[in-house]
Amino acid sequence: MAQAAALSGMIFDAADDEREPFAAYLGDDTSHAAAQAVATPRGWSATSVRKGGLPAALRLLGVAPPARFMVVDVEGLPVEEAESGLTELARLGASVIALGSVNDVNHFRRIMRTGARDYLLKPVDADALAEALVRLEQPGDGLSPQGRVVGMIGARGGVGVTTIAINAAFIMAEKLSRRTALVDMDIYAGNIALALDLDPTRGLREAFDDPERVDQVFLQNAMAKFGKSLHVLATEEAFDDTVRMTDDKVLILADTIRANFDMAVLDVPRHFVMREPALFTRFDDIVIVAELTLQSLRDTNRLAKLMAVRTRQAKIHVIANQVPARPDVTVKEFEAGMEGKLRCVFSDDARAMAKSALQGKALALADPRHRMITDLHRLCIELAGVPEETRVKSAGLFRRKARK
Repeated sequence: MAQAAALSGMIFDAADDEREPFAAYLGDDTSHAAAQAVATPRGWSATSVRKGGLPAALRLLGVAPPARFMVVDVEGLPVEEAESGLTELARLGASVIALGSVNDVNHFRRIMRTGARDYLLKPVDADALAEALVRLEQPGDGLSPQGRVVGMIGARGGVGVTTIAINAAFIMAEKLSRRTALVDMDIYAGNIALALDLDPTRGLREAFDDPERVDQVFLQNAMAKFGKSLHVLATEEAFDDTVRMTDDKVLILADTIRANFDMAVLDVPRHFVMREPALFTRFDDIVIVAELTLQSLRDTNRLAKLMAVRTRQAKIHVIANQVPARPDVTVKEFEAGMEGKLRCVFSDDARAMAKSALQGKALALADPRHRMITDLHRLCIELAGVPEETRVKSAGLFRRKARK
């Protein structure tokens, strides 16, 4: 308690570039393993997970500001000492998750009044810790649903939008611990269910036929689960079966998914640009997938300009996919033509794609070390809404992994 009081005169600049994105101070092996499992997929250093609990965290305040996100063990400490130390960490700008073994509502309230963002009862596993950390990474109070919606669309046909959408959704669900919805908006010729070896459902059709039914229970029954946290909504309707879609129906679906998931990835056919333009107003990010050709450059520019007008709040990312060794248009020429930078450039690797398709797996599952997955992982961290300041030091780690 005295130690925290002695530090109370310290002031650190919350925007200090030297502030670490994450640190954990833990007193047992189970919590230590859980923190390591959560930190590694985000690119945070293994040395950010340390032994020692709250006293160790306070001692280090003498040499460096606290990390932006902190997991701190308060087990065994008098509640007054825990209150004093956690208050100091919160005052200095840290978002803190406290761990302890006292299962008492009054103890919980006292911990939360310090400014801590959450209190988890030990033993803590990786899933519980990851779920709490996701709430810290999201904007707002961390309690209300703040799901993000990402739209993925091709500048032209056959550029591999579905492959990008599947792998991005898988990374968000399995690596970034987001409860993720993957929706194939092409109800006639979508490929997501086929690529993942899932039975298509009639859920999407029913959502458009009777939009008033669309709620949490409907989504739970209509979506197929893939892995731990990925939920897929995909159908394959007959070509001669007319499904009537309107902006209102599409918006009800998008808003309900946002309210029930941390992340939603929508694989959107290009004709939605004309037929359901209101959908694009719901996107937090729009990913345009292109190929390095003159025709694709033209259509990328047309799409990007239209999206910028229709959805001013969304950030637009352009990806070059299936890039051959000698493309028609070089990366430098393409970027000059679009007057901007390509967010990612993925080389053509038909063999790896075919292998994962035959296995009915996302490439991120079949070959997690593939260069495309390494680069896409970095983009997914941004799409998932992870605060920029916590991404500063992780990019270098991913680049080192890619060179191995």
